[in-house]
Amino acid sequence: MNIYFRVEAWHTYGGGRPKPSLYGIWNVEQMSIDGVTRSPLLTDYDRWRRVTFVFTTFTSFQRMDDSFAGFASTINDKDKTLSLTKAADKNWKAGFTFDRPAQDQLVLDGSMDGHKIHMQLKLFDRNKFMLVNRGFHWINEYPFQR
Repeated sequence: MNIYFRVEAWHTYGGGRPKPSLYGIWNVEQMSIDGVTRSPLLTDYDRWRRVTFVFTTFTSFQRMDDSFAGFASTINDKDKTLSLTKAADKNWKAGFTFDRPAQDQLVLDGSMDGHKIHMQLKLFDRNKFMLVNRGFHWINEYPFQR
């Protein structure tokens, strides 16, 4: 039974789970709300810093102050749409269309909370993570010991 549950968890939450077509961490390079471009100021609560697509049914937005907002999501690759909902508020909805001019670029256009939103995003290179490019070490020598 233990092996069964571990294999099931691997297919649901681990490396065996299906990945969304927009999989990755996307940095918001430019964002406009109602046609007004928002500078990437740490004090701007309404501007996003990153959008993360890890699970097929959940999307996470990171604000400039590093707080997160998570939404249930549906990605329709045929229509190129992204639909967001909140678990706490069944009436709340947001919708975006997306375009990928290049493999590492994403453009989102849509509305959220009654505001028109346009975002240009760039895919973060996961090889820049130290655990990925350096590997795991049980003992960390200088300068990596912290």
